[in-house]
Amino acid sequence: MHQLSLTRTVTSAALTATIIALSPVLAHPGDDDPFADVVIDYVEGKNAAKGYTNPEVVRGSPERFTGEGIFPGVVSAFNPAFGVDEIVSIGLGGHLIVSFNTPVTDDPANPFGIDLLIFGNAGFTDTAWPNGIVGAMFGNDGGLVEVSIDGVDWIAVEGIQADGLFPTIGYLDSGPYDDTEGTEPTNFTRPVDPNLTMGDLLGLNYEELLEVYAESGGGVGIDLAILGLDEISFVRVFVPDDAPTNVEVDAFVDVAPLFDPADLNMDGAVGAADLLILLASWGPCPDPPADCPADIDGDGSVGAADLLILLAAWG
Repeated sequence: MHQLSLTRTVTSAALTATIIALSPVLAHPGDDDPFADVVIDYVEGKNAAKGYTNPEVVRGSPERFTGEGIFPGVVSAFNPAFGVDEIVSIGLGGHLIVSFNTPVTDDPANPFGIDLLIFGNAGFTDTAWPNGIVGAMFGNDGGLVEVSIDGVDWIAVEGIQADGLFPTIGYLDSGPYDDTEGTEPTNFTRPVDPNLTMGDLLGLNYEELLEVYAESGGGVGIDLAILGLDEISFVRVFVPDDAPTNVEVDAFVDVAPLFDPADLNMDGAVGAADLLILLASWGPCPDPPADCPADIDGDGSVGAADLLILLAAWG
């Protein structure tokens, strides 16, 4: 099995020159949307899917509706995006590098501690078509992920596959195979609970699956704190030469904070439960990669300053 080292130095003169040339763009972003802004480098690799080799399609939002002009349908956990203008294929030995104009940060207010989402085109088989009963996954092809602050030194994200759980869902008010767009979009900047496993999803009907997603649009989640990083600007998806298949990618998304940092149990309100969590965490924070959510002001310990912030946010 091909293993990536924890750090990788990119030595390609062409790639380094590209990053330097793009640095004015990266330093002076034209917008502040949550999606990847620049394709830095793309190597197609062996056996990449024919016609799916335009890396620019990964810029911007994940797809909500696919198959226009052929088999139109909402993007759902049973009907992933499949257009040549929607996903890019990375073959064996290939890679894709993208950057964000505004760095992706390790924000303690991000749900579940997830900071970055990667969307592919994996999906679920339907054990009771067309009712949408979750069966086995298909298209979860893998893809190793690395992140970087500067585009030169890379950190491998262990245990994460770029194209895996959780399949993309485009709308909250659509069935799994509807051929018209919904009116209530999911939230592509909100992750699904990363503690859920495939076993938790098997057998769920579509309404139950939407409830588990809790308005999220899906995506594979990455927590920068586990990597010991405060922020990153570059993401690399790499497919080893000995991988079993190629990998498809749709988009990269910076997670948005949904809760007040003082809402320690993330229930939408700051109250007694949060106070108890803070008091139980009083004192120095544990060493990384352990989380320390009660350190609201980020000074490395839980104390009076954090208590004042929590009390000011009460309600």
